[in-house]
Amino acid sequence: MKATTLLQRALASTASEPEVLHDWRARILSTILAFVAVLGVLTAAPGIWLAAQQDLWGIAWVDLAALIWVLVLWKSRRLSYEARTWNLLALIYLIGVWFLFFVGPVSQIYLIAFPVMAALLLGLRPALFALVVNAVTLMTLGYLGNTDLHVAGFDDRPFIEWVVITINFLFVNAVITLSCAVLLQQLERSLERQREIAQSLAQGQDDLRRLNTELQQAAQALNRLAYYDELTSLPNRRLLMDRLNQAQNSARRGTQGGTLLYLDLDRFKNINDARGHAAGDALLVAVAQRLVGLLREEDTVARLGGDEFVILSPHSPTDALGEARAARVVADKVREAFERPFILDGQPYDTQASIGVVVLGGTAQHAEELLRNADTAMYRAKSAGRNRVAYFEAEMQREVEAKLKLESELVQAIEQNQLDLHLQSQVDASGEIVGVELLLRWTHPTLGAIPPSRFIPIAEESNLILSLGDWVLEQGCRIQRQLREAGHPVPVSINVSPQQFHQHDFVEHALALLDQAQADPTQLIFEVTEGLLLDDLEQTIERMEALAERGIRFSIDDFGTGYSSLAYLKRLPLHELKIDRSFITDTPDDPGDTAIVQMILSMARHLELKVVAEGVETRAQSDFLSSHGCTAQQGYLHARPQSLERWLANRGRLERA
Repeated sequence: MKATTLLQRALASTASEPEVLHDWRARILSTILAFVAVLGVLTAAPGIWLAAQQDLWGIAWVDLAALIWVLVLWKSRRLSYEARTWNLLALIYLIGVWFLFFVGPVSQIYLIAFPVMAALLLGLRPALFALVVNAVTLMTLGYLGNTDLHVAGFDDRPFIEWVVITINFLFVNAVITLSCAVLLQQLERSLERQREIAQSLAQGQDDLRRLNTELQQAAQALNRLAYYDELTSLPNRRLLMDRLNQAQNSARRGTQGGTLLYLDLDRFKNINDARGHAAGDALLVAVAQRLVGLLREEDTVARLGGDEFVILSPHSPTDALGEARAARVVADKVREAFERPFILDGQPYDTQASIGVVVLGGTAQHAEELLRNADTAMYRAKSAGRNRVAYFEAEMQREVEAKLKLESELVQAIEQNQLDLHLQSQVDASGEIVGVELLLRWTHPTLGAIPPSRFIPIAEESNLILSLGDWVLEQGCRIQRQLREAGHPVPVSINVSPQQFHQHDFVEHALALLDQAQADPTQLIFEVTEGLLLDDLEQTIERMEALAERGIRFSIDDFGTGYSSLAYLKRLPLHELKIDRSFITDTPDDPGDTAIVQMILSMARHLELKVVAEGVETRAQSDFLSSHGCTAQQGYLHARPQSLERWLANRGRLERA
């Protein structure tokens, strides 16, 4: 039991295999010596007394000498392991030889133990040496010493008799010895394999922990750069837009009310010019701190840039009069806060704010529209004499009717084939086309070209996006086949909306359209937004994997503008990330956007994802992206969106040239 415990401890050790086995053998030797010493003391005394009674003083002296030898080895911890082991083996061997002369056949028990213990404590080679010594000893001393051991049928031939005895003894002894040696040899190999596996697992765990830490740090840094103002640490425009969209949606459903205030500091430019930019920055930080301290935890104070701040203040839903009163309360609190001067480095700074107010709900569809209305109201307040509050008043009915009319005309556009898909090329650093994105275009019979930013939101709100998405997917599969047949088998990127992707039969429907059009699934890329990951993540991953099994690849569109994708990058079957054009616009001039782009490229490189930068319009942007390892670029600098026919014609001219 103790030996088993020692072996388990050895196996659990993190030391290398030779050190583990040597330590285990050393513990076994100490245990054997202790056991033999204790047992020897208990048995030697009566044995010596009986031998003396029979006048067998030789046996008595041998027993006493052997006991003393064992006790010395047990207590001599300063001796090396090898010295103690060979002493023990020599003792066993000498006792066997002595018994061979003076006792008889019982000596073979000790001689058998000699190589077995050598195998256990020293290994195979010492064990083989002990076997040879045993064979020579038994043959030589047995025959020459005429030891009293006989084999029937060989009484008249003592030499042959001892050959037979030696062979049989050697066979049994070798089987036992080699069994022990092989067992220990396999143990050595098992320990080595276990050590290699443990090292591999430990290395893998370290790599995973390091990668996870790097991803978390990158995500935190990216989140800070993307969603917070560097100077004041307030939420920036991107984060404000997200919260504002959520608040507006809640207000339109009647589950929440709210007020949006757009602030512009009066006389800030004069202070900045007179006292310097450092003083101006310090004043902006002080304003931010005062606004945060003034409002509730659930309110959002954001800085849009310069001296412009926005406050989003949600509250419980109420009627129109209640909304107006709530807006007035917040606006008055802000105005009162600016009545006290800001003390910076002992100097007072007086500044007020012109405030534009918009009540959430109403007719505004999106955050941009709300913010634009609040901005309009703010300029009205500023033009009215500064340090004022102005409320936005929209022509609600006309806007609603205009959008409803556009929605109805969009239905007709789908039915009457007024929609078209244009191809915008994606190029690598050398200018070679490495893919195309399909962009939806609507040419109205009377209004002309209507931008997607105007009709796509209407389609999403009215569920027209489902039929629109089906049409785009079907046409996209056909275009991919046409490109392949024309000798241009480039990957084709197709935008898929979250509503479309979450349809219960989307996977089956998409694969059916693909088969019907005879498109190559390995040349199709479905572009999805980060909003896709907000609902039922597990089902989303399952559907993406089902499509990926057919060869369809996935791209995260507008990467960096949402919240969710960073946490799930490792779980999604992704092929590429598309950097949103809002980050590219001011790159490489804006340090914040430039840092975000660099971090996305670095993260994608570590995750082995392709990166496509959208909205590349200047050579400086292109050169910066190429020098930092961006795999593909898309934008007006390289190619404008074109119809399929024009795209093919341009490719033909380039190839002929």
